[in-house]
Amino acid sequence: MRRWLEMIAAGQLTRRIALDAGMHVLAGMVDQLPRMKQRMAGSRLIEDVPYARRGEQTLRLDILQPETAGPHPVLIYLHGGAFAIGSKRTHRALAAAYAAQGYLVCNVDYRLAPQHPFPAAIEDACAAWLWAADHAADYGGDRQRMALAGESAGANLALSVVLACCTPRPEPYAAPLFERQLRPAAALLHCGFLQTSLPARYRRTGVSALSARVATDAARSYLGPFAEHPGPEHALADPLCVVEAMQPPTCLPPLFIAAGLADPVAADSERLERALVRLSSPCSAHYYPGETHAFHIMFWREQAQRCWRDSFEFLRVHLRIDQGPAAAL
Repeated sequence: MRRWLEMIAAGQLTRRIALDAGMHVLAGMVDQLPRMKQRMAGSRLIEDVPYARRGEQTLRLDILQPETAGPHPVLIYLHGGAFAIGSKRTHRALAAAYAAQGYLVCNVDYRLAPQHPFPAAIEDACAAWLWAADHAADYGGDRQRMALAGESAGANLALSVVLACCTPRPEPYAAPLFERQLRPAAALLHCGFLQTSLPARYRRTGVSALSARVATDAARSYLGPFAEHPGPEHALADPLCVVEAMQPPTCLPPLFIAAGLADPVAADSERLERALVRLSSPCSAHYYPGETHAFHIMFWREQAQRCWRDSFEFLRVHLRIDQGPAAAL
């Protein structure tokens, strides 16, 4: 209840608060499903581990630690939700799917807009990466096999952390990652909302008025008055544009890109793929006809299961986990 009272005080839209509440209720229901219990049975859940402080606020993540012997490859998971809703709790089922494959998963909470606009979320994502680099081994993780994953806004944050790790950046929260010289082994970008600014591009044929409004609301709550006119200091709100402006050679890790072709933000994934091909940077792009935004969370659907199998196989190859062909979801 406190969470939603704070969202009201922060000026969150009523429909966002209702959606966030519904997501948390649904997460509790999912916990009771036999398949979810089966996934969780193979992992130890360590909740609310502090990874950073911002003033009086302690930022926390959950760890899903496989019961099998390590060291385990590490996956930092960044949830979606238009930078404004969702939490590690609402996305536990997704984190558990990776943990069930043998990954030590750090499922991260970060500060949400509009109470905490850009760059709060990316500051926290960078801090979570640094924390994992320092502490994953304490939980049986292998810091030489660390990857990132996220969907929608979380994919935006994951790509931004990749850029911070692999390229020199001027932002004070990004620079320490490059200095650490710990490069991600890979990143998974599901239905990425990879350019936050200029939401007017969604007012086009084939995109519903509701979808365009949601994108506009997300941009304005995250970037405020800079949503239509971002400056250089907002570059990591638009990591897609950073990649598009890069010149070869690059040192980006292999990127997994997944999008439903009926998703209004699928164009961001397609643009990223074109940019990476131009840069001769390794990527594995997968598009699923007829599927819309975040379709992969509907585990029972055939295309969602295919997407998960594709992502598991990608991670198996690039994080060198010895489990044979990708295991079933």
